[in-house]
Amino acid sequence: MNSIGLPNKGLERFIDDDLPRLAGLPVPLVVSVMGFTRDELALLAARVGERDEVALVELNISCPNVETGLVMGADPTEAARAVERVRAACAKPLIVKLTPNASDPAAVAVAAEQAGADALALVNTLRGTAIDPRGTGGAWLGGGAGGLSGPAVRSVALAQVQAVAAASRLPVIGMGGISEPAHALDFLAAGARCVAVGTASFRDPAAAARIAEAIGAARPAGERIEAAATR
Repeated sequence: MNSIGLPNKGLERFIDDDLPRLAGLPVPLVVSVMGFTRDELALLAARVGERDEVALVELNISCPNVETGLVMGADPTEAARAVERVRAACAKPLIVKLTPNASDPAAVAVAAEQAGADALALVNTLRGTAIDPRGTGGAWLGGGAGGLSGPAVRSVALAQVQAVAAASRLPVIGMGGISEPAHALDFLAAGARCVAVGTASFRDPAAAARIAEAIGAARPAGERIEAAATR
C-alpha cells in the first residue's frame, strides 16, 4: 500500500529532461497524465500529445474533480466529461485508466468509450488504509488512506477486467497483481488484449520482460498479445 501521491518534476521539466531520454527506448512511448480539473487534464494531454516522441496518451481519471468534488473515474458522467475534454485537445490515441473504486466500472468504461476513448486500462489501486501499530488508533499512512496494489488486488482486477471487456468494444489493458506469466494469461482469458506489470517491477525490474517472453511462447495467447501490440 502506498500514500505517496504522484511525485513528478512537472510538465516543463518532463518535456525538457525526461522525454528525450525516454524516446531513445526501443518501445512505443505512452505518457500518463492526471489532474484535478478537466482543463488541467486537457492542457497536459495537449502538450504531451503534440510531441512526436509520444505514441499514446493515457488519461488517469482516478483523481477528484475539485470543481465538483466527485472522483472523475467513479462516476460515468464525470468520466465522460473528462474524456470529451481531453479528446478535443489531443489527437493521439487515448487510453483511459479506470479506478476500481467505482460502484459500476463497466458503466464508467462505456461512458469513456462513448466520449472518445481508444482503449481502457484497469485496474488502478484500490483504496485502503493501515492503522498505527503504536496503539494510537490513528492512520499509519501519511495521507490517511492509500492505494493497495500487488497480489492482493488480482482477483478484484480480474473480475473488473472481465466485466469491462464484456461491456465495451474497446481494447482492454489488464493490470493488478501480475507477477507471473500465469497471471497474465488469466487476464487475457478474462478479456484483456494486453497486460501491464507495475508493483512486481519494484522487486524485479525485469518482470515485465520476463513475463512477456514467457507468454509470447504460449499460443494462442501470445498471438493475441502480438496482435494488440501492432494496433
